[in-house]
Amino acid sequence: MERITRSWRLITASWSVLRQDRELILLPIISAASAVALAAIVGLGLIRQDADRYLATGEYASFGVGSWIIIALLTYALSFITIFFNVAVMCAADDRMRGGDPTLGSAIRDASEHVRAIAMWSLVSVLVQTVVRLIQERGGIVGKIAGTIVGVGWALATYLILPVLIFEGLDVRAALTRSKDLFRRTWGEMVSGQLGMALLGFVGFLLIVPVLLIVGGGGQPEMVAAAIVIAVVWAVVVSAVLSALNAVFRVALYRYATEGETPEAFGHIDFATLFPPKKSRRLGS
Repeated sequence: MERITRSWRLITASWSVLRQDRELILLPIISAASAVALAAIVGLGLIRQDADRYLATGEYASFGVGSWIIIALLTYALSFITIFFNVAVMCAADDRMRGGDPTLGSAIRDASEHVRAIAMWSLVSVLVQTVVRLIQERGGIVGKIAGTIVGVGWALATYLILPVLIFEGLDVRAALTRSKDLFRRTWGEMVSGQLGMALLGFVGFLLIVPVLLIVGGGGQPEMVAAAIVIAVVWAVVVSAVLSALNAVFRVALYRYATEGETPEAFGHIDFATLFPPKKSRRLGS
């Protein structure tokens, strides 16, 4: 119960920052819409190419090197889009925590100033995810276990890498080292926050279930279709809110880890006592 209470306090503190600029929730939605649109355009292009070849020769196009290159570029582009808009939310959150008044425009402009760092990190992120996926798919049971361990370790070690990249201006290699160091200082706070986000997401998706049962429970095609639309819209909204909240929390945690001060919106939470302290776990140690 104590951990749930602690996690909920972290979430409400993050929301207190986000609610001052609720329009920033649109950034994850724009990110998702852009990614879907790009994937659809590329996918339709590949399908059309295949259809044209079939009409001309009676054979489907083979999945060759060119197609793999297109998919690789698409994967990179989708990663870049996602990270870019995450950075936009973080820039806006940091601006708000420091007394500014961010807008959608200022958030996107601030993120645009870090395009080079975003591009490099997107490439590294895609390469690591690809390697992990290959290990899981081709290594049998051992590969699945090893890949999962590597993936989790990578996610934890890089949890604060975006704030490091955009606020400290380090290159990717130095930022990785810095992020790992910050993680060792703040693992308890991070775990507590992520548990809270997961719980909130579960509750958020669960809330819509009764509505879906009422709307689509009768089995009529039009009502089932309406239930599907409601479910999709609700899923987008919940995902956008969680994404924005997570970005705000990362910035707050980064500021605490680097400056030793809790942001004003989190002032009622003592980050240092979120988890029982250990002798070796001190700021700057």
